[in-house]
Amino acid sequence: MKLGSRKVTAFSVYVAIALALNAGVAGSDTLQDARKEGTVVFYSTMNAGHQDILVKAFNKKYPFMKVESFRGNTATVTHRFLTEASTGSNLADVAGVDALNGWVFRDKDLLQPYKSREAEAFPAEFRDAEGFLLCCTYVLTSVIAYNTRRVPAGDVPRTHDDLLLPKWRKRLGMNSDMAESFAGRIKVWGKEKTVNYFRALMKQEPSLRRGRSLLLQLLAVGEFDAVVDVFGYRVLELRDQGMPIDLVHADPVLAWPWHLVLAKRAPHPNAGKLFIDYVLSEEGQRLIGSLGRPVVRPRVKGKYPRLVDGIKLYPVKPEIAKDFEENSRLFRSIVK
Repeated sequence: MKLGSRKVTAFSVYVAIALALNAGVAGSDTLQDARKEGTVVFYSTMNAGHQDILVKAFNKKYPFMKVESFRGNTATVTHRFLTEASTGSNLADVAGVDALNGWVFRDKDLLQPYKSREAEAFPAEFRDAEGFLLCCTYVLTSVIAYNTRRVPAGDVPRTHDDLLLPKWRKRLGMNSDMAESFAGRIKVWGKEKTVNYFRALMKQEPSLRRGRSLLLQLLAVGEFDAVVDVFGYRVLELRDQGMPIDLVHADPVLAWPWHLVLAKRAPHPNAGKLFIDYVLSEEGQRLIGSLGRPVVRPRVKGKYPRLVDGIKLYPVKPEIAKDFEENSRLFRSIVK
């Protein structure tokens, strides 16, 4: 009896160790089922170079998996995902989306929940308890950018209110289509303060242009001296390329999570789960961080740690979609 008990105990320990080892990035059942499916279809808004690096890294870890990917901007990916759902073609397994469009997918019942163990490693304020909008592939942080040749160190704006000082009149660039940022700030500042701030900002007569990338290019050549709201990683990428620009983190720093979602009628659901687990794993996050995209998984250092280290981030929640149309109209009425 004693010998038999020892055998059972030893076997139990062996099984526990084996299961732990097999878990890795994905559970052993998911891994085996994904192997049977053999393919994952991924829709992404990442640039082509970054998406290719991510796919190759996943293939290296799971050489038995084939990845079919589609890349486009946010509008293109969203339109394709919604069109396929409405026509019943259901090609996508996983999509990378922003909070606003993720909420649309969720609201239209186009997603299935997946409570990835890897998602549990992320800060609580970024998690989705229901598992529909898994966070985060990366986050995009909103910052103030300025031209280092035209703005002396002592004049660099440090707060959002600094941009309302008389000296910044007619020296600012601003995205004419920043309704999402407006809606995000309402959740932090409240509607009254946000509306008053943007009304005051418009009195500064900013140069309105459409698109954050265009704004940064014009900033670099001196079209204006500072830009109200752009993504931090892009500022540092262009700075590394020699452009005379830098950034300021002015509280509140909005953080736009890029979520992973699993399609409700995914043709390869287990392969999709395997892919999601890899992207959210420490290995996957380290890779994405090395590409310059800010990541918030603890103990993972990215290429630009200054974008998140020591910075209080205010994650933009998918719930901004609930009253987004109303807030978008309000923003347009202010900006005109």
